[in-house]
Amino acid sequence: MRLIYLLIFLVSNFIISQTNTATDFRGLGSDQNTNFGTSFFYNQPSKVILGSAYLFDEWNNDGEIQTLTGERFLVRNINLNISRNAFEAKINDNDSIFSFTFNNIKQIIINGKSYKNYFYNEDNRVYELIYSGGDFTILKGFSVKLVTGSGNPMVNRSNDKYVKKESYFIRSSQNKTIESFKLSKRSLNKLFENSSMDVSRILAFIDSNNLSYKDENNVIRMLEFAFSK
Repeated sequence: MRLIYLLIFLVSNFIISQTNTATDFRGLGSDQNTNFGTSFFYNQPSKVILGSAYLFDEWNNDGEIQTLTGERFLVRNINLNISRNAFEAKINDNDSIFSFTFNNIKQIIINGKSYKNYFYNEDNRVYELIYSGGDFTILKGFSVKLVTGSGNPMVNRSNDKYVKKESYFIRSSQNKTIESFKLSKRSLNKLFENSSMDVSRILAFIDSNNLSYKDENNVIRMLEFAFSK
């Protein structure tokens, strides 16, 4: 697969060419619209709000966009806006933001982790791919809510604050359903019953390696072992 880098100028569309420099989005106009998304100016709130509606605390993230046609683009300063369920990239230092849609995008990889957009049951959401097997995929979804501050000194919350939450889901490869999933012994042992490997062997592997059912990385090890064949 050819590695193609995206260069953006003050023109009506993206210009794609081979280069050794990743996209920095510093030449994109505020009224720019493309097949990958659109740009806008971000207005800072008039009052102080603690926290952020973005997944990553910092913007210095390099992402790789993989399209449905097999192309790959490198993008700098990318982050996930949880409220909008959209990946956004800073264009310059003047609060210019480019918001990506998933119309032509298969997945986005940031810091070695893959993110995909799924639409199910009238809900459109970006998920992180935790584990992908033949019959199912374990996903991690993100949500954020704005908790209003209080003037009551007993509450100890004078400012509004963004509160982020992570939840796990399971997606069936057969019927494409997405359901809530807990990292628990009960939920995972139920999955292991569908493995071609004897469940007792899986449980012995978990015990011998002192793996926790609540630890994401440990769960990945369990699933990779249980469904390795």
